[in-house]
Amino acid sequence: MSSVRGSKQYQMIVVPHRPWYMAGIFCLFLLAMAALSWLTYQFGMGQGLATKVEVVAERDRLQRELGNLQARNREMLQEIADLKLGDQVDTQANEEVRQTVELLQEEIAELSEEIRFYKGIMVPNAEVKGLRVERLDLRETGETGKIRYSLLLTQVVDKHEYIQGGVEIAVKGQEAGAEKTYSMAELTTDGQQSIRFRFRYFQNVDGELQLPEGFEPAVLQVKANPAGRGAPEINREFEWQVLGS
Repeated sequence: MSSVRGSKQYQMIVVPHRPWYMAGIFCLFLLAMAALSWLTYQFGMGQGLATKVEVVAERDRLQRELGNLQARNREMLQEIADLKLGDQVDTQANEEVRQTVELLQEEIAELSEEIRFYKGIMVPNAEVKGLRVERLDLRETGETGKIRYSLLLTQVVDKHEYIQGGVEIAVKGQEAGAEKTYSMAELTTDGQQSIRFRFRYFQNVDGELQLPEGFEPAVLQVKANPAGRGAPEINREFEWQVLGS
């Protein structure tokens, strides 16, 4: 008996027509994305606030210490005045008091500078904002020709975000009666050409330089190159002043 051949039969499934179903799913997806964005924003704000609180606490501590030192300084000055008034000034005692007052005044000056630094970061009011090469310290290492440097970079902006880039150093001076400039790569043992930085408020860039024999340095040149399109290059020169180790 012959079989009947024909076109292949397919099974079909009938589903209800629900035009608002996909629209509801899409709205739920948008709500989930909005909630995730809000939580991410709140987390970032919390991290930034914690860093700011630490800096403000350090500034407040320095202000309290400054107030104590100023009060102590006034007491010492009054003590000197009382000794002179009573004609009881002893040469050695007076010298000790004078030295103590000088030390206190130096500490007050240092604390005032630190407070000014923190205030400048937290409440910037400078007309020119952005990356700054704030200061440079040079110190002896005890080895001939080797100098340790500490470079302070700051960022003066209304909204603190991370900034990164590289710093190059060069030293200009005299050698064999002629002007000579050595690059950072020529003054470091590993031939390093620049130092990378990344910070939100400030960062110390530290290292060592090995000066060639017979070279007399006069100026240290700093060039900071922040990353990012349109970020200006920062150049600053410092007189060569080396402190004791």
